[in-house]
Amino acid sequence: MRTSLITLAVWLLALAGAPQASRADAPAAEDHLAPVARFIGEWQVDGKWSDGTPLKARATYTWGVNKKIIVGKTFVQDPAKGEYQRYEGILAWHPKKKSLYEVSFAYDGNLTEVLFDVVDKDTLHLGYRPFNEGEPANVRQILHFEGDDAFVWTVSVKPKDQDWTKIIEATWHRKNK
Repeated sequence: MRTSLITLAVWLLALAGAPQASRADAPAAEDHLAPVARFIGEWQVDGKWSDGTPLKARATYTWGVNKKIIVGKTFVQDPAKGEYQRYEGILAWHPKKKSLYEVSFAYDGNLTEVLFDVVDKDTLHLGYRPFNEGEPANVRQILHFEGDDAFVWTVSVKPKDQDWTKIIEATWHRKNK
């Protein structure tokens, strides 16, 4: 028994002294969040909905859990009530759907899940593919970056048995630090 313990101790010491593969030596894992990493920070928009109603809002994006998710919070300015939080969402990579996606929680308890399509290095389409087969989305968004500090946000909706209608196109700007 004593010999077994000594052998185990020697083996553990040898392992402890052996050179360990560093993270730099390990193959690089694909950074699935790279297309949305430039959202990190605070943004603001001052636009108008298609019916003329003004929209003044800000959003914050921060890294979460080991930089494997991004947490987004959107706050809207209401002339009567002041600023309130309207949405909170998690952006992540969905391994089964092999896609970026967002789970978004609204102030009224509503929950949406949407897939992202990376069109090119500056353009993302949200809601162009159904999150669940057989359940097509009725909201589509296009996010088109104009550099690292601004992106044009276009939202279209498709009411039942109607065509897609654009309800807003506004530019979000990175808030100065």
